[in-house]
Amino acid sequence: MAIDLYQLSVGTYQRQLHNLDAIIKKAAQHCEARKIDPAALLNARLFPDMFALMRQVQLVSDFAKGAAARLSQTENPRFEDDESSFHELRARIAKTLAFLHTLDRAAFEGAAERIVDVPLGGGKTIPMPGASYLQHVALPNFYFHYTTAYDILRHNGVELGKQDFVGGA
Repeated sequence: MAIDLYQLSVGTYQRQLHNLDAIIKKAAQHCEARKIDPAALLNARLFPDMFALMRQVQLVSDFAKGAAARLSQTENPRFEDDESSFHELRARIAKTLAFLHTLDRAAFEGAAERIVDVPLGGGKTIPMPGASYLQHVALPNFYFHYTTAYDILRHNGVELGKQDFVGGA
């Protein structure tokens, strides 16, 4: 059975980005209801050497759009990473979802075996088959930052549960 990289990537990213949007909306409502300065949550970290919530959400977006672009051989849209509010984070999620929506399933045909250049930082890349890239790099990084964003908010008192994380059926 062939691996459907479109469904595994775009399908997964779309679902979880919708969930993240709802989580960010709850965080904004939490701040409003409790008269908390939103910056307290937007700049919150789980540990001093980890990224703050804003950067975690930006990275969720980056891994979703970047992986989908590489696998479909589509240009990866560049976002400025200048968000500073819950509203702007939600707009970024919406832009990421809009990009994912433009991708054609047919562009993912052969992506499992196709070699993609995986960025390592500092302008370096490593070639990797698409299926390995998605399984061992893109999805783990996406979920790491998604989970960390959830955990930052949960740790700071936003009323979230497992259903918020996994979404509806």
